[in-house]
Amino acid sequence: MTWVVDTCVIIDVLRGDETFSIRSSMALQSKLDDVLTIAPLTYVELAPEFNGDVEAQNAFLDGMWIHRDFNGSEEAVLLAHKAWNEHVLRKRNGVEKKRPIADIMIGAYAMQKGGLITRNESDFKTLYPNLTIFNPISCVP
Repeated sequence: MTWVVDTCVIIDVLRGDETFSIRSSMALQSKLDDVLTIAPLTYVELAPEFNGDVEAQNAFLDGMWIHRDFNGSEEAVLLAHKAWNEHVLRKRNGVEKKRPIADIMIGAYAMQKGGLITRNESDFKTLYPNLTIFNPISCVP
């Protein structure tokens, strides 16, 4: 099975979040016999975590065995990556207020691939009731 990894799970691991990092890491490890991938939108959402550095982000994802497949849209994804990083910087400075429709796109991508690893089940279950979701919270440290 292919599991789409939600942005929050990757950020948990990246930041070493006290509450969720161990469980998110365990969730990813428990699925290594399957395929881990990210939606192009997740790739874009991660930009601020790496200060827009594509090489650092790719190295981190490779180290986590998380694939990225942009289906021939790499140029568009990289443009969006840069734009999202700039959007988040503006949002942090109080210029932007609203969040884009990222979860809708990630959910749709996960429906195509097979499943989603996320802590934010409620963000997806309403719109995608048939989506297979694995929540890292269920992993006992």
